[in-house]
Amino acid sequence: MSDSNPEFTDIFAITSTMGCGSSMDSFDEPKTVVVFGATGLLGGSVARALLNDPFKFRVRCVTRRTNSDKARELAELGAVIVNANLDDTKSLEKALVNADAMFLTTHFWEEKNKQKEIVQGLNAIDAAVSCGVSHIIFNGSENVKKIIGRDCSHLDSKFSIEEYIREVDKALGLNYTILRLPFWYENFYTVFKPYKLKYGVYALALPMEDGILDCMAVEDVGECVYDILCKPKLFYGKTLGLCADRLSMTNIVDTFNKHFDTMKFKDPKIKIRDYENFKFAGSKDLAAMFEFYRDGTSVVRDIKVTKKLNSRTKSLDKWLDENKDYVEGAIREDEEDAQT
Repeated sequence: MSDSNPEFTDIFAITSTMGCGSSMDSFDEPKTVVVFGATGLLGGSVARALLNDPFKFRVRCVTRRTNSDKARELAELGAVIVNANLDDTKSLEKALVNADAMFLTTHFWEEKNKQKEIVQGLNAIDAAVSCGVSHIIFNGSENVKKIIGRDCSHLDSKFSIEEYIREVDKALGLNYTILRLPFWYENFYTVFKPYKLKYGVYALALPMEDGILDCMAVEDVGECVYDILCKPKLFYGKTLGLCADRLSMTNIVDTFNKHFDTMKFKDPKIKIRDYENFKFAGSKDLAAMFEFYRDGTSVVRDIKVTKKLNSRTKSLDKWLDENKDYVEGAIREDEEDAQT
């Protein structure tokens, strides 16, 4: 793990006094950015950050569910909602026509199919190249299997898409930026919400053992992407590892206990080998992810670079101060479900 990346020292020294308005890139008229996954946490964060500056960006939000509540909310903020499917190249080309940039995030967990996710990512890249999109930002990952020697399908799939992007760049020339993201705080009220041990006592069940976890609010990623798109030429061909906080499980538990008066949180000290044997779909994949995080030596997430892109990135302490109601709501919802 790292909190300093010398590759970007000179870049940010040059631009340390530059705001978005001082960009090296012209904004004579708003740039059109196509955002995939816009009704999800990550794509939604990017879409909202860009929609906050309509003088610089027009936003097309791609979804298969154009009538969903989240799609309507984005439309009310000024987004154009576009129906497209990552399995259908023609629909992707329609969504990307005359676009200046594309933010792409792909999804493994919907069908838990690594190969399908890879094909969908390649479809989007091919469509963007066909439409002449000038800048692609992709939510990628390291090659986890190569690093730890075991499959981690939902991350290895993203590395395969990264590899394809680089191949296209070598063959045709392609302006791209790769983002590699850490563990999201929002996981604490979704996938990894605390579970009840006994009345008033809850477990934060992350099998990090003695490792350090890089973390960040997914909502803060949007502002990072906004800054990249304001001065894109600085980031062509770059891979950026983002992070806002680096925490042990003791740090995480202590921070939770600081913010909740009527709940006590504990680390059950789950081992990775035990986690992978849990009886839910994807347990082995998530166990491999945590082993990769715990290993740390090949995980480059840079707090300094992240704060240069978004000076308002939140620590876990600050995030819980603003979002503990979401965590408590998720816990209460689970308890109510258990009683029915």
